[in-house]
Amino acid sequence: MRRTARRSTWPGRRERFPSFPQFDRDRYLAGAFIESLPEDIRAGIAKDGVRNSHLIAIAPTGTISLLAGNVSSGVEPIFASSYSRKMLGEDGSPTEFTLTDYAVGLWRDGGHDGRPEHFVTARDLTVEAHIGMQAALQPFVDNSISKTINVPADCPFDEFAKTYDLAYDKGLKGCTTFRPNPVTGAVLREDAEGTEAPHCCVLERESD
Repeated sequence: MRRTARRSTWPGRRERFPSFPQFDRDRYLAGAFIESLPEDIRAGIAKDGVRNSHLIAIAPTGTISLLAGNVSSGVEPIFASSYSRKMLGEDGSPTEFTLTDYAVGLWRDGGHDGRPEHFVTARDLTVEAHIGMQAALQPFVDNSISKTINVPADCPFDEFAKTYDLAYDKGLKGCTTFRPNPVTGAVLREDAEGTEAPHCCVLERESD
């Protein structure tokens, strides 16, 4: 039985997939990120436009990584080796889970205590290190990057404000910081090695 191939209507069908409504060819091609793309891609945009204004994003992975067995939080360094997290169940009641970073779990399963000396958490890193990691990825991401820069509670405000200046100088499209304070408290809190952070997220933020 002879089969005839059917022509796909997906690639290059501008009548079905037009550019996003605010697309301005000249202004779009003049954007810093678009100017950094290979010439053949820029030529394709100039000829056919582009369906979506932004194509690449690094989503929040701190919580999403739990679905994969707490293997990795991607660009986000882990907050603590292990901690407890309260989550709301279907009936609205809270349930507490103990979570341990996957790599740290393997280390402990091998008969070791604590964590390796070279293993660092978010609070072991300087602000410059946090921003440096985000800046290394930003040239390849046309959207902002979801990442939290943990700032110590005793950090002077002037120093805290410099975080945003540094992020701007590094070309970041977004900058999220968290600095514990008396009003909102700390979303994550360290008590002791192995039982850090009694609450990964407060219940009021469970729907975030």
